[in-house]
Amino acid sequence: MYDVVVLGGGSAGVAAAVKAAQLGAKVAVVNSGPLGGTCVNVGCVPSKFLIRAAQLKRYAERPFFKGISAKVEVAFDALLQHMKEVVEELRREKYEEVLKYYDVDIIEGYGYLKDAKTVKVGEREVRGEKIIVATGARPRVPEIPGLKEAMARGMAFTNEEFFKLDHMPSSIVFIGGGAIAAELSQALARLGIEVAVIYRSSFLKYEEEIASKFVEELLANEGVRLIKAAVTAVEIRGREVEVRHSGGSVRAEALFVAAGRAPNIEPLGGLLKLGPNGGVLVNERMETSLPGVYAAGDVTGGLEGARFLENAAARQGVVAAVNAMGGNAKFNPLAVPRVVFTDPAVASVGLREEDMIKGGIGCRCRAAPIEAVAAGWTKGQTTGFIKINTYPETWKVSVKRGKIAGALVVAPEAEELINVFAMAIQLGLTVEDLIEWLPSFPSYGEALRLAALAFYTDPTKLSCCGG
Repeated sequence: MYDVVVLGGGSAGVAAAVKAAQLGAKVAVVNSGPLGGTCVNVGCVPSKFLIRAAQLKRYAERPFFKGISAKVEVAFDALLQHMKEVVEELRREKYEEVLKYYDVDIIEGYGYLKDAKTVKVGEREVRGEKIIVATGARPRVPEIPGLKEAMARGMAFTNEEFFKLDHMPSSIVFIGGGAIAAELSQALARLGIEVAVIYRSSFLKYEEEIASKFVEELLANEGVRLIKAAVTAVEIRGREVEVRHSGGSVRAEALFVAAGRAPNIEPLGGLLKLGPNGGVLVNERMETSLPGVYAAGDVTGGLEGARFLENAAARQGVVAAVNAMGGNAKFNPLAVPRVVFTDPAVASVGLREEDMIKGGIGCRCRAAPIEAVAAGWTKGQTTGFIKINTYPETWKVSVKRGKIAGALVVAPEAEELINVFAMAIQLGLTVEDLIEWLPSFPSYGEALRLAALAFYTDPTKLSCCGG
């Protein structure tokens, strides 16, 4: 009998196993496939590797600094091989070796939840005083005529197949307008691939509208063909795939399906209550409807039922483990930073302005442009802005008046800058707290303070570090 049995070896599952082991538990992880789940194997890590490679190519060929010029050649086979080597090394060091260090038993095989204390793996039953479900999610494949045939022929794929390719197609059509399509369409276009993106509603619809429109314009200017339409059929035409949509059709050598993700609830045997987003219903302690069973990560349906984030999954795993071991930890979704790794990136945390207005809270919001800080000029990257959303003074919950409710960073190094706002929300800081903060100079951090100063003055009419 184990103290804790974790069903799933992805980000949430491994984080839960490690935390439980640190707290003195005897832990087993039941896992099918490579450890690390989506993020390290076919998600965050390989995608950011390609994004960074594409960024370096663009910056070298279009330098800001006069007197410097370069022409970059891309050997895709070598690049993809290097990407896989990085994935393998990170999986070994951050997942396999870490679990080994904490003496966590790894039971390989497809596990099913039998009851509140039992996970069945083949003919074997693995029992635990507490169980943490972390079975993750998989790409959602829409019912489009001809799509499954194209996938069977290796001419259409999701992220799971794409990051296993040995050769890069010369042209790709994306179905979907979310983070994956935005990030990879820009990166691949920069690497010389002909790219089109077909999406039905708003591009990056889970971000604030101002950010969505910014990225749409950004990608269009970089040669990504954006098509707002509904895909009606997929047909193989020789060595190409023809994607038909409500406004016509487009052909490419390959099709990338980026139409969202679906929680892997099948191994749960119908024992756990599901939420409206199709994932396992949990409370802030990550407790499920079955006493003694916790759930963490993508199987809970993602943030707002749409955003499947590694950092959120890992934190949920830690919270689940602490509580499974008798502690009292809570997961706060409002403090989770969310990043779309375009260039510049779109990073957000907390409440969107649209949510605050629709929810009747109202929003006192201000923004500052990146071109107002010296760091943008010294680095040749002045495109973007930083926006802060605060609870208005009239908000009925007095303890929240004037506090930072959310933030949006569309700027170079946004994935780093947003962490300051995540901490601000976690600690309940106000705009005044940021104004009193002194960032280094020259740095993009100065723009955070300027966004706070924007509540009282025009941030473009201040000297460096002024205000």
